[in-house]
Amino acid sequence: MPDNQGLYRNLSINKIEKIEQFDLDFSVDAAVIMDYFKDVKGERYIFINKDKSFKLIGIGHRATITHASIQPVYVETQFKEILSTAQYTGNGTIGDLKLFGGFQFDNNDSPNFHAFHKSHFVIPKLQFMEVDGKASLICVDQDIDITHLMHTLRHHTVSGVPVNQPQHVEDIDLDLFQMNAHEAIAMMRDDKLDKVVLSRKRKITMQQPINAQSFVQQALNNDEVSYFALIESGEQTFITKTPEQLVAVQDGVLQTNAIAGTIGKDVHNAASILLNDDKNLYEHNIVVRSIQADLAPFTENIQFNNEPDILENQYVYHLYTPIKAKLNRGGLLEVTESLHPTPALGGFPKQAAMTFLQQANEGRGLYGAPLGYVDLNDAGEFIVAIRSMIIDDNTAILYAGCGIVKSSVVESEVHETEIKFKPMLEMLGVI
Repeated sequence: MPDNQGLYRNLSINKIEKIEQFDLDFSVDAAVIMDYFKDVKGERYIFINKDKSFKLIGIGHRATITHASIQPVYVETQFKEILSTAQYTGNGTIGDLKLFGGFQFDNNDSPNFHAFHKSHFVIPKLQFMEVDGKASLICVDQDIDITHLMHTLRHHTVSGVPVNQPQHVEDIDLDLFQMNAHEAIAMMRDDKLDKVVLSRKRKITMQQPINAQSFVQQALNNDEVSYFALIESGEQTFITKTPEQLVAVQDGVLQTNAIAGTIGKDVHNAASILLNDDKNLYEHNIVVRSIQADLAPFTENIQFNNEPDILENQYVYHLYTPIKAKLNRGGLLEVTESLHPTPALGGFPKQAAMTFLQQANEGRGLYGAPLGYVDLNDAGEFIVAIRSMIIDDNTAILYAGCGIVKSSVVESEVHETEIKFKPMLEMLGVI
């Protein structure tokens, strides 16, 4: 992967000149927009929040800000510099333009994510956005016939996606997952580690190239309370359908949450069992304490309930604790780096768990990584990209993880990850 630290060294050439914003008189339909701009495949992204009240769709690459390592300050500096002399016209503010992308889970190389840098962010040529039913389009250094485009999109019919059948299903490195789990449990019994989160991979080979179009339509039609995000880079597409927010900032108020502790909905009286299960409550409390410590340098007045709630997903229940605080220093990207990974995706103690994961050779790439958006007002939101897959031509590699603690039973953790594969398997039509 090339080092793009000097990508914007000549900023006089790469700075954005003009930003135009238009109100739209119709709802933003991500499936319609993706289909209409299918010729721009490789340069599109989507972000839809849990209740579908916020939609963000990017088309084309006006600028990319990338780095061969995780560098939030570099990304933020470049973003502000690229926009520093832009002329803005329209019905919103320059803060409505979002920088979208993410950081990979860690600085380890992952061959499955060869098209993505460790820091990978995009300023689009066209940004469609809808907030609480109010839709807009931002054009970045683009001259378009807005009347014609609006008319065309309003009447565009999504083309059908051909039926695609699985050709081969293969677990990747299951033996490695089990070996790492046994080793982690042994370390915990020696009090060298409290928790570590391991991940599994499953490779699905389809008969034809995988078209992400149907996934977008599923995400819009599904009532499940989950984020949906998609980002393309060249021939690769990364998709996540995750319940987990990492952090959001609006008007200086930071919101995050602890999600850890899981039980399948196929268990009788599952929610009640989860709320009273010592193993899962212990795992959840670790995450809450870790988030408190990570936020302390950036915030004041941290607020949360002492007892967790239940978060319901399609196949599982999670223990869930919302957390709120006032941000008094640092930017959203810096806080994102500090919070990542929470013990729900890394482990505890944080550094010991990350050291273990570096040696575990999982190659996570964007799995479990922060993915989201930020604007010039330092407002935005990042999610944790679990329940995810990376697509390349007719192949999808699915990721799922589980928390390992001293009392874990490896066979049970394998079963938990089987459940967590289901949202992606469902998208692919394998189940």
